[in-house]
Parts: sequence; structure tokens; C-alpha cells
Amino acid sequence: MSHEKIAKMLVVLRKKTEDGALTWAETEDKGIFQASFPKYAVRLFEAANPFENETDFVLQICNDNGDVVEEVRDTDLTSFFEKPYVFMRDLYELARRNAMGVDAAIDEIMISLLK
Repeated sequence: MSHEKIAKMLVVLRKKTEDGALTWAETEDKGIFQASFPKYAVRLFEAANPFENETDFVLQICNDNGDVVEEVRDTDLTSFFEKPYVFMRDLYELARRNAMGVDAAIDEIMISLLK
């Protein structure tokens, strides 16, 4: 597995999400967010760490049949990010806000408040 390639992909996913160039959606499973591409999708979610009493952030790459072709946890990325948990948590939060339309909700509430 090439964690280096995945780390680079995560950086681009974060940048595109921050720029509003990437759209995320909540899947049928609450708390799992997905960005779709022509033949693949990436999913982000929080999951229990099987070895510790903590949670990890997990990225899955799925093919167009929905099969997981690759999975990486923040704990797999310690060689590529100073704080991989924080990086993945921040990306997850960006994806969640994007999928749930948080900015649009805030804008609408502000319009109502300022009337």
C-alpha cells in the first residue's frame, strides 16, 4: 500500500474541500461522508480503534460497485503528517459541514435575523 500517495491525495482533498471545489454527501450510514468521482469514491468516518480505547478517522477508497479497495486510518499516516489525527479530523469536519450545508444554513439564519 502506498501511504505516501494517499497522504498526497488527502492534502488535495482538503484543499479542494476548503476551496468549495469538491462536494461531499452523507451516505445512508449516518456520520459517513463521501466524495464521488467517475469510477471511485472516497469515504471519511470516525471509527473505534481496535487496539486502543480511542477513535480513529478512516478514509476508504471504494470502486463503482461499492467495494472498499483501500482503507487507511490516521494512525497509518504518522510518517506523513505531524499530527495525522488532527489533519484527518479537520478534513472530516470540512466534509461534514459541506455535506450538511452548514454555510447555507448559517447564511439563511443570518438573513432571517437581520430582517
